[in-house]
Amino acid sequence: MSSIEKAIERLEKSKAEKKSVDRSAVAVEPEKTATPEAAPSETVAASQPVEEKLSPAVQESLEEPNEEAKRINLDYEALSSNGFIVPHSGNKQLSEEYRIIKRPLIRNALGKGAAPITHGNLVSIASSLPSEGKTFTAMNLALSIATELDTTVLLIDGDVLKYSLSRLLGIENEPGLIDLLSDKACNVSDVIIHTQIPRLKLIAAGHRSEKSTELLASKEMERLLDEISNRYSDRIIIFDSSPILATSEAAVLNQHMGQILLVVEAGETPVDAIKDSLSRLDHEKAIGLVLNKSREDKGSNYYGTYY
Repeated sequence: MSSIEKAIERLEKSKAEKKSVDRSAVAVEPEKTATPEAAPSETVAASQPVEEKLSPAVQESLEEPNEEAKRINLDYEALSSNGFIVPHSGNKQLSEEYRIIKRPLIRNALGKGAAPITHGNLVSIASSLPSEGKTFTAMNLALSIATELDTTVLLIDGDVLKYSLSRLLGIENEPGLIDLLSDKACNVSDVIIHTQIPRLKLIAAGHRSEKSTELLASKEMERLLDEISNRYSDRIIIFDSSPILATSEAAVLNQHMGQILLVVEAGETPVDAIKDSLSRLDHEKAIGLVLNKSREDKGSNYYGTYY
């Protein structure tokens, strides 16, 4: 029985539990040392850096910001009140949970996992259905990775229909991902947004388009991701994806990713929906589950005092 099957079995047993506090917990087995024969969904995978010349516009935008670069100051107080782990938020338990979640992702992205995969530093945060906590997870994961000493993070709103992340950060009217794909005159330096956290940068969803699915599936999207993924081996690019079962955009976006985290709402997400979502993902990629809004259970021998 694979790690994901075991995770689903545990979810079936806990289906009747009523959701309580809005906390996140890893819902997969602890990382195992994989062998070349291991099943894809169990394999800890990573991408190897590829020496490739980056276009000057992309390279400049990912370096230190210039005077004309777009900047915002994240509202720490508002984010903290909504459960996000901003600096000095004091939520030590949630911070520790995201340390557990991010560690295998970083190893995979930096080529320190068990086996290499393409675009290991491209990470999609997805869910089966709306309102399961993928944006909450994507933002907190980015904030947690931004505290690393040797890693930077670029957080991109890939939910080009709902704009949840962009609205959360007040950048819903800024040019972003869709503009990069639809406007040849637009480059990364035009859309990247710097924050007061030196290792955290943002890209909004951008202006709406009726061809969003086609744009995400385009050669331009593939070229863009190749450039930002291959040039900076220490940079992790996180996408807040659309719900897998609710939109067509999620399927095409996840095709480009090296790692995918599927967020599951404790006691709410139907097991059939989880299985359906997993069946739509490429099992050559590194896939994990994150249990969100879980009941705190200090008596659990498996998760210790954190869950």
